[in-house]
Amino acid sequence: MGELLSTMVQIISSYLTRVLDRRAVSQDAKVGADLLEVALTLQELCLNGERLLALADTLITSGEPRADEQSEFAALVHRQSALINQLRGGIASSRALLATVDVDFAFAMAPFLDGKSGLLSRWQQQATLSQFSTTTLFFLPAEAVTRVVAGSPAAYTATALARNRTDFVLMVTNEVQNARRQEVPDIRAVSNDESETLLREVGHARSEIETARVLCGRLLTATQEAIGADATARLRRTLTGRG
Repeated sequence: MGELLSTMVQIISSYLTRVLDRRAVSQDAKVGADLLEVALTLQELCLNGERLLALADTLITSGEPRADEQSEFAALVHRQSALINQLRGGIASSRALLATVDVDFAFAMAPFLDGKSGLLSRWQQQATLSQFSTTTLFFLPAEAVTRVVAGSPAAYTATALARNRTDFVLMVTNEVQNARRQEVPDIRAVSNDESETLLREVGHARSEIETARVLCGRLLTATQEAIGADATARLRRTLTGRG
C-alpha cells in the first residue's frame, strides 16, 4: 500500500504543518496530543510498511518461506488494519482544530476515511480476504489512487458527496476490481517471471513509503516541539499500552 500511504501522508502533512505553524496547539493540550497521535500512527504505518516489503522480498524469492516469516507478515497486515482504525480516531479528535486552518480538510480526507467506501476501508476488506496477495501488499497503482482522490465529490463540497456517493463507490469498486484482475493471489508461490516483476514493484513501493516516512519524521518532530516533551512522553506511554 505504498502509493496509498504516500498520497495520504502528503495530504495530512500539508494540513497539520499549517496548524503547527500557527502554534494553535499550544492553546489546547488535548488537541496537541491528538495531532501527535496522528503523527505517531502515520510513522508506525510507514515503518510497518517497510518491514512488510522486506518480508515480501524474502517470501517472493525464498521458494520455501519460513513459518516465522509468514507469521510475522500476517501479523503486520493485521497490525496495519488496527492502526488504520487508530488513525481515524486521531483525525476525528483533531478535526475541529484542523478545520479552523482549512475547512476543506475533512473533504480532502473523505476519499481515504469514508467508513464504507474509502480507500482505507477497502484496503482493510482486501487484507481480510487475502493477506498474501499483491492487492493487499500493493493495493492500487499510483494512477488509480490519483483518479479516486481527484474524482471524489468530497474534493468539492459536502453536498456533492451526499449526492454523488454512488458514483464514488462505483469508482472505488472499479479500481479495486481492476487491481484484483491482475493480482498474484499468493506471493509465496510465484514463477520466476512473476518474481522479477513483483520485486520491481516492491522496489517502487519501498521508494513511496520512504518518501512518506521522511514526511512523517518531519511532522513528528514539529508536533513534539509544539506540545512539549512531557506531553510527548505521556502519549507514547498511552499508545504503547494500546499495542
